[in-house]
Amino acid sequence: MTLDDAYSACKRIARQSGTSFYYGMTLLPFIKRRSMYAVYAWSRLCDDAVDEFAGDEAIRRLDGVQTVLERALSPSYDRADDPLVYALGDSIRRFSLSPEPFYGLLEGMRMDIEPRLYPTFDDLKEYLKRVAGTIGELCVGIFGVTDAGARALAVDMGIALQLTNILRDLKEDVGRGRIYLPVDELERFGYSIDDLQRARRTPEFIQLMSYQVVRAHHYYDRARRLFHMVEPDALRCINVLYMVYYKLLEQIEEDQYNVFARRIRVSTPRKLWLVGESLWRPNLV
Repeated sequence: MTLDDAYSACKRIARQSGTSFYYGMTLLPFIKRRSMYAVYAWSRLCDDAVDEFAGDEAIRRLDGVQTVLERALSPSYDRADDPLVYALGDSIRRFSLSPEPFYGLLEGMRMDIEPRLYPTFDDLKEYLKRVAGTIGELCVGIFGVTDAGARALAVDMGIALQLTNILRDLKEDVGRGRIYLPVDELERFGYSIDDLQRARRTPEFIQLMSYQVVRAHHYYDRARRLFHMVEPDALRCINVLYMVYYKLLEQIEEDQYNVFARRIRVSTPRKLWLVGESLWRPNLV
């Protein structure tokens, strides 16, 4: 197996996943693009471990994902028969990626195995940093940055995107026993966990969701500063990632938070339009 073969396997995983990230990744130069495929393919294993399995099996799967990482970190990574180990090991060394965000993501995934409540947003934020801020850190590690403050802003962008996912996937997550709305805010707006489990779209729910959207906008506003800190050849990618999720947040608002009735999404033609527009105008924001 050649290194090109290993990266091609990672690209297939990214393309077949249907992730919005794929549209942005295609805009990166070759070396950065294929390393993003490798990081995404590994993070996808993390997601699948807790989304498709439960209990002891989810733990076992996550342990297996950690083993993939540790093999990629080992000196013998380039002799592995697993294409993900080979490609990820090469990417880690090529871009001097710290192991810390990888392990942080694993910690976040383990938090999803057992249902839990988050008393306040500060509690939820610690989870968001692990499952989304870490991805932001890994992305800018590959994008390349020109300012030491980029890492903190990359975490903010990860949080912005994850908050958007939480609002879109509210029904699906509740079905899995996951509640990512802070308990004190549920109480403040008079919307109970029972209301959430029964998918009640009440005036109180609208107010609660509006409050969440305002918070998400705050993180998007903060993340805009990151665009001036990434290397120019990565600007198109980060702009498309940002705009796809920002448009999704806007659609959730425009649809009056009707997330229980259908899965709100940005259409494929709209995503392709954003990719095309970014080729002419790198800064879409």
